[in-house]
This record gives sequence, structure tokens and C-alpha cells, in this order.
Amino acid sequence: MMRIAMIGAGGIGAYYGAKLQRAGHELLFIARGAQAQALRERGLRVSHPELAFDEPVRVTDMAGLCAEHSPVDFDLLVLAVKGGATAELAEQLRHWFAERGQRTAVLSLQNGVDNEPTLARALGADCVLGGLAIRIGTHVVEPGCIEAVGPGQVTLGPWPNVRAAQDGPARHLLPRLIGQWGAAGIPMQESDDIRRELWRKLVINNGVNPLSAITGWDSRRITHDERIGPMVKRLMQETAVAAGADGVVLDEADVEEMFRVIHDLDPIKTSMLVDREHGRPLELQGICGAVLERSASLGVSATGTELLMALLEKGIWSANAL
Repeated sequence: MMRIAMIGAGGIGAYYGAKLQRAGHELLFIARGAQAQALRERGLRVSHPELAFDEPVRVTDMAGLCAEHSPVDFDLLVLAVKGGATAELAEQLRHWFAERGQRTAVLSLQNGVDNEPTLARALGADCVLGGLAIRIGTHVVEPGCIEAVGPGQVTLGPWPNVRAAQDGPARHLLPRLIGQWGAAGIPMQESDDIRRELWRKLVINNGVNPLSAITGWDSRRITHDERIGPMVKRLMQETAVAAGADGVVLDEADVEEMFRVIHDLDPIKTSMLVDREHGRPLELQGICGAVLERSASLGVSATGTELLMALLEKGIWSANAL
């Protein structure tokens, strides 16, 4: 049994938290606003083809976590929040760790390639596990109610890769985490180079998320369209080039593989489209912005990404629904 604080109880945090709680692990969900209120009053409901979860859950907010608990009360902290919140959360965790004189392992399950570096600078790289959830689509139907599809594989590894990772809480926990999460029915894959895997996922996210938010189309419709599909590949190629700024080499075979993954997957509403539909801020900086910043540092253009980010920042998108 693991003691886990799930920081973020949206689609990803709620889905994996429900799977782990059902398997007997001790979960504390960190949430706020309407989601926190619903979890306290009605519990958590998760609907997935292989999981029907409707149970009470323990819930608090970040202030409650830091005031009422110590880092060593948990084997693992999981970050499942939007990338825009990472810097603030990292600072809160840094103060909490320092105040209690304790540290514990932290796993990021977030979009983008900038979350783990932010956490490593604040908490120490030896505490950080990089991770990504792939082949999973989740969204909040209403506060406290989540729908999810897909096998939900988790790929993870010590930051930034096995060769450069320091000995510490993250590496010590990793074998146990993989074994116990796997036993809970979560497909697990350990990576020797998690930074590379995060960039490979960004290839997918930058390829389909902005186009999905602009068109209102799901992932299958975008990738199967004879005119839009090639644009997806162009955006993916721009991302692969940008990865070189972080010392990550991705080639055309990687782009083709990532395109095939999303092309063959069941239709998914991207997270950026769901955020747009609910009037929430889009993860533009963490997805498109990361590509543009790295491209600029390399002195190369990423005109497709630049155009889509500009349109979305100005709120220019199709009014058509799916």
C-alpha cells in the first residue's frame, strides 16, 4: 500500500486516483473550488469502460496539505495540474519541505516539457520523477464526475534520465511504484530517458491540441482529414526540431510513430478543446510556447505553431460544435 497525495483532481488526477484507491492505496486528493466541494459532499465518480467508481474520497487544499501533514506522511506526491500552476506549486512544496525538514518523491503527470525542470530547481532533482499519461482521454463532466477512455498507460523515470539522475527519494521509490501501480491495473513503462519521452508526447500535443481547439474537432477527425492531417504532421515536425534545444534528438521516424499513435487511437477530445469549451485558460505556453521558445533559441522557425498560438491567444476559433 502506498500513501499518495494527488495534487489536482481533474480528469487525469481523478482517474488515476480512483484506480489506486480502488486497489487499496491511501489517497488524499488536493483540490479547490467546485471540484473540492463536490468531492467532499458527494465523493468521486469516474466512468471508464473498465472502471465504474463512485466512492467517498479524502480531500483538502494546498493550505490544508501543508498545515496538517508532513512530506513523510506520503510515499509520493503526484502533480496532475495544468502546467501554468507548476511554478507556484513548486514554491509551496519547497517551503513545506524546508519548514518540516523533510522531503519525499514527486511525480509529474502533466502536459509539457517544463514541469520537471521547475520542480527539480525548487525541490532537488533527486526528488523528481518525470511522467506522462498516454493513450488516455479524460474530462470533467461536472464537478466530482469524470469520464475517461483509453488504456491510460503511464511512462515514467528519474529526472532527467537514468544516466544523469541523482540517488534519492525518486530512484528509491521507483521499483515499488511501478510494481504497485501495475498491480492496480495501470499499464506501466519505465523509461531510461524520460525527458525524451516527454518531448515525444509534446509532438502529439502540439500536433493536435491547438488544431482541435480551433476547429472543435476530435483527434480522429483531425488526423483522418486529408487536408488537416498533413498540418498535424507539420506541427509535429516543428516540435521534433525544437526538441534539439534540450539535447533531445527526434527524427522523422519519431514523428511518424507519434502520428500513427494518435491516428489509430479512439476519438479523443483534447484537453485544450475541453478547456476552450468550458471557458478555462488554454495550456498554450506549456505546449505551443515551449516549441516556440526552443525554436527561437535554435534560430529556426515554427510558423505553423506560431500561427495557431496567435489565433488561440486572440480567441479566434470555429463556432462549430463536434
